[in-house]
Amino acid sequence: MDASDVDASPDSNGEPIPAVESFAAQARRRAEAEREVVEWAIDELESLIAARDVDLEPLLEYAEESQSSLPDRHRRAYETMADAFDVDRDLYAVYALAYSDLCEELAEGDGRSERHPNGCTNALVSPAAADATGSLVLKNRDIAGRGTRPKSIVEQPPIDDYYGFLTVDTCGTVMVFKGVNDRGLVAANTYIDANREDLDPGEQLRNGTAIRRLLEECTSVEEARSLLESYPTRRLMAQTLFLADGTDAALLEVDPAAERIAVDDDRVVVRTNHFVDGASTVTESSKRRRDRARALLAGESGDRLDRDDLWAVAADHANGPGDDSICRHPEPETDDPHAFGQLTTASAAVFEGGSPEIEVVMGNPCERDRTRVSFGEAVPPAFRTGRQWLDRVRAT
Repeated sequence: MDASDVDASPDSNGEPIPAVESFAAQARRRAEAEREVVEWAIDELESLIAARDVDLEPLLEYAEESQSSLPDRHRRAYETMADAFDVDRDLYAVYALAYSDLCEELAEGDGRSERHPNGCTNALVSPAAADATGSLVLKNRDIAGRGTRPKSIVEQPPIDDYYGFLTVDTCGTVMVFKGVNDRGLVAANTYIDANREDLDPGEQLRNGTAIRRLLEECTSVEEARSLLESYPTRRLMAQTLFLADGTDAALLEVDPAAERIAVDDDRVVVRTNHFVDGASTVTESSKRRRDRARALLAGESGDRLDRDDLWAVAADHANGPGDDSICRHPEPETDDPHAFGQLTTASAAVFEGGSPEIEVVMGNPCERDRTRVSFGEAVPPAFRTGRQWLDRVRAT
């Protein structure tokens, strides 16, 4: 790979995108594509922050400290996007790097936000159990403040010696919480509330940084595990990490508090927001969602599971509405329309190990049609810019 590789997707006007020269150049193009939705979201946040008299100083301090944990190439991309948006620089830092803490401040009453271990349901079906060429991976992304967290399909081409990747994630940020690279390596995670409290933010490798590094630097499950294990486990953040390539698959429970990484390579693996092979906070929501997903995927002995089986899990409403449902909608009259005090499903995606494509739904998977995009093919402009997300939010 070299810097002359070209992003095949057209820009928002349908014109070909020129060759990528650097991470900063790629970030600048991405910022231009996502400008409308990011500036809209930050304007919304600015009004709410003023109305509720939120003190941004502690959040800004955390955001600034955590920047030192970013690789240089990610920091350059972050700074380029910060320069590109016509918004308050400090507020952008909080939006990009301390959003979970901001939701804590904006949630009214006894709300629950991303800082609590209540969100995301993932499943992995190994090649031995999948009706597909490789493993299948599902990620339901549950977040607080969904209405001000715009989503787009992001394709980053290969840059220098780093692999390109395809994902659906938050506009205007450098963090990636799931995706597939151009070599077919899939990585996705769920958050666990089991982090160390004796480390400064700059000493911890953030989950969104870890997954992006795996996609940019690795071609296989084995390489991804080696990269992750090259860090002292105490410096990682707690998560369950789903990995798949064309022939292999594994689930890692990354526990920095206990300084251990446990591996689960069963035929079908489901995780939510507690450790199964170690000690962690266990919420009723996490256990109920995992039990429900496992029941849906149990099937008959010898049955193979396909994409439709995973999408049925993604759209399931048992135990809902609210925290205990896999497909999570805001409870009635809960922080409408943005739901800062409750985690709700912002997107769902299905990946296949070894295949550089993504099948995705923006918003709740029970309400939207699936869109499939392959690496190197044109991403529909409405999805690449976040406009599809913004139109849906404005319509609600």
